[in-house]
Amino acid sequence: MTKQTSGGALRAAVLAVTLALVASVAARPAHAASVTPDIPVWANAGAWQDSSLIFKSRCIGSFKGPLAESLKTTPRAITLRFLRDRKTEARPDFGGYRIYRMTNTPDSTKAVLIRRFSVNAGSELTWNLSRLNTSSMNYICNNTVVHDSIVTFVDPDSNGQYIKVCRRPGTVNGRCETPGDSVFVLSPPPGPHDGFLTWYSITIERRNTTDPDYEDLFLPDTLDNFARCGTPGARNTCPNLNHKLRNLAGPVEPTGGPTADLERVFAVPNPYRGSEVWDQPGQGEVHFINLPVRSKISIYTVAGDLVREIEHNDPIRDFERWDLKNGAGKQVASGIYMYRVESGRFHFQNRLVVIR
Repeated sequence: MTKQTSGGALRAAVLAVTLALVASVAARPAHAASVTPDIPVWANAGAWQDSSLIFKSRCIGSFKGPLAESLKTTPRAITLRFLRDRKTEARPDFGGYRIYRMTNTPDSTKAVLIRRFSVNAGSELTWNLSRLNTSSMNYICNNTVVHDSIVTFVDPDSNGQYIKVCRRPGTVNGRCETPGDSVFVLSPPPGPHDGFLTWYSITIERRNTTDPDYEDLFLPDTLDNFARCGTPGARNTCPNLNHKLRNLAGPVEPTGGPTADLERVFAVPNPYRGSEVWDQPGQGEVHFINLPVRSKISIYTVAGDLVREIEHNDPIRDFERWDLKNGAGKQVASGIYMYRVESGRFHFQNRLVVIR
């Protein structure tokens, strides 16, 4: 039988727990307030028709809003959208937002910087958004409160990353001939590739102080959520909350868009040789590309036995994956296979070679 606690005893117990928590916090080393840049981010194949750009005469907040069903098919395009963080933008060391792209796997060591929205000196043209009023915490454009909290970016509409080059041709051992000849220029990366799994990451750029280094801002976990900071004799004990795998979107695949011409349908790679660049560990894929919006893919052995049927119904993507498994979920053997693509009253067929 459970003994009931009186109201006075319960309040005393709560007070004791509260005092214990306060004492434990007071015993910790003094830290600055921790900032956790949780930035919601979304990625979609295709290109959005609305824009986040601030124009010379009009602000995005004066528009009626995004167009209904504004996602349209654009070859090799992915639309990335993220929500700006007001508390982060109010920091004195805030330098902007950075967009990274990762292909085939969310490996941050292979992340490519493809876009910067920067308030750093010399990078003003990359910031085409409103500015935050740190007193009212409103976004302001042309002295008017606007509502452009969601940023829309279409890849490959990217401006790349800064690299140092020489103003004049000619170098000595890879260096500029005279001091002062080097400048930073934007080097745009190639666009996303059709059929490849693609991830995107949003990080915060650090405000430059003495050098134009354009680095990610280091935001330590000062609340010791992951590891205790400032441990005597230890190094790097404060994890960085502003890392490339924190605010992640994907995977999503760019596409060339559906086509009605079945004679343009291909199986790639053909032949399949056991391992391709888009394969995940221990898996294999063949892509049927240039498909119409609706179609059915039937895969047969040369003897005419049905191996697998794949239904395609996608107004954006022009391809389907075959994981090289039959209808029972077992890996198919090496050999020659026939595939037939049917769409409405039309059909197209060809052969595919699998080499294990």
